[in-house]
Amino acid sequence: MEISQPDGTLRPEPDLRTADLRFQQQLEHRLNELKADIAERPFLYVGIAFVAGFISNTFPARILFLVVVRVVSWLSLPATLLLGIIKLSNLFSGSPRNEPTIVQRP
Repeated sequence: MEISQPDGTLRPEPDLRTADLRFQQQLEHRLNELKADIAERPFLYVGIAFVAGFISNTFPARILFLVVVRVVSWLSLPATLLLGIIKLSNLFSGSPRNEPTIVQRP
């Protein structure tokens, strides 16, 4: 017995090639925009690069990561408590909820 091949052929390769070509064109366009922006404001980008280099050489990434994690953990507790208070106030508020009503016949 022979296994017949389907008549319709799948063509994912041209779609991938066009997507790659489109992505490459977008990347080149954005790179050209960045180059033009750097040419217009060179001191801003030199300043950004200096600050980034200074921070990365002064503070190791591990310490910066720990600081960010601690700040997020300190801020998460008050946010959690605030959300709990809001939920409790909604629970005990006098506004009726959209609950289904049961109609009883007399």
